[in-house]
Amino acid sequence: MGNRLEELASAIITQLKEIAASDTVVGRQVIMGNKSVVPITRVMVGFGVGGGEGQESETKSGFGGGGGGGVRVEPVGFIIIEEDKVSFLPTGRTKYEGLVAAIPDLITKLVDLKGDIKKKHSAAGKTAQESDTEGGSKGPVGG
Repeated sequence: MGNRLEELASAIITQLKEIAASDTVVGRQVIMGNKSVVPITRVMVGFGVGGGEGQESETKSGFGGGGGGGVRVEPVGFIIIEEDKVSFLPTGRTKYEGLVAAIPDLITKLVDLKGDIKKKHSAAGKTAQESDTEGGSKGPVGG
C-alpha cells in the first residue's frame, strides 16, 4: 500500500506544482506603450491522499486509494513600471496590501539613492581632476 500511496501523492503534487508555478504568482510582464504591467496573485494550494488495504483472498490483498487537490488563485494587484517610476495598483483590500504596496516605492528609492551616490562620486572625481590641472602638486614634495 505504501508504494501506491506515494505514487498517488507524487502525481497530485506534480500536477499542483505545474498549476501553482512561480509565473502564476508573479505573472508575465505585459508591455503597453511606455508602461510595463506585471500581475501579482496569491496562490493557495491544498491536497489530501488516503488509502486502505483489505484482503481479497488468502493469497491476494486489496488496495483502495484516493486523493485530490485544489488551487485557489486570487489577484492581488499589478506592478506598473513607467520609465523610472514604479507603482502598485491593488485589486482589492487584503491584509498584505500595505506590505506589497510599499515594495515599488522602496525599489524607486533605492534606484534614486544609487543615482545620487554615482553623481557624488562623479562630482568628487571632477573636483580632484580640476585641482590637479590648476597648479596642484603632481609629484613628491621637494621634488
